Amino acid sequence: MTRVRLRALAAARLTRWDLAILVCAAAIAIAVVTVAGSAGTDAATASAPADVARQQVAEDDRPSALFIGDSYTAGNGLAEMSYACTTAVRMGWLCNLSAVTGTGYISGGPANRFVVDEYTGPSTSFTERIPRLATVHDPDVVVLDGGRNDRFPPPGDVYREMVATIEDVRRTWPEARVVFVRPRLLTDPADDLGFDDEFIARLAAEPAAQGVLFVDPLASLTGGDTSGLLTEDHTHPNAHGSQAIGTALTEALEPLGQPAPS
Repeated sequence: MTRVRLRALAAARLTRWDLAILVCAAAIAIAVVTVAGSAGTDAATASAPADVARQQVAEDDRPSALFIGDSYTAGNGLAEMSYACTTAVRMGWLCNLSAVTGTGYISGGPANRFVVDEYTGPSTSFTERIPRLATVHDPDVVVLDGGRNDRFPPPGDVYREMVATIEDVRRTWPEARVVFVRPRLLTDPADDLGFDDEFIARLAAEPAAQGVLFVDPLASLTGGDTSGLLTEDHTHPNAHGSQAIGTALTEALEPLGQPAPS
């Protein structure tokens, strides 16, 4: 990405004191393309919108971010109040959100495809979603936020799909900055879900991952009582939980607010 575009990211940064006003305006600044119902899958994917896409508003020159994720990413209510979109508002970005319940780097694909709902139809994994997203989005930042539903296959298979997804994102949007969110659950932020430090370090060392920003926002919530941040399913974040994750994710994305080196 050019110095000019990254300076635009920095110039567009907003203070947290602006958030209350901007979240109210988000419904106007972000056009709703699709909001589909939820699909019952495992405990890590229930009770969330199945697919929410956000289209960039015409003639809006703010940087745009595309979040590709699962039900955690979608949030448990209005998409504008998901931690993905509140983070985008804090960063001064337009929010484009593709969050499908039960999916991940493998989950939702050929290994365990399922019907999301009568409107969305069959599920798709992250990499399967990219060709369609490429027809409507040209993001400045792509955030990959998943892995929570990918605990059933062998770790080696998940690793290869993570690498392949990063490769597809880099090939599809070569000018975009790419962010990889380390998968954790708010239920126990200390639990690495099998994606331990060695796994993440090896992934970050892949040639395809050079220049990718790896962030671990939920780790900052380790050690505290998170029970009050969860919905009744004791897995997904409630409104306070989404706010906490959004604050942590915004802080983790701080490097994107700096100009590119010459």
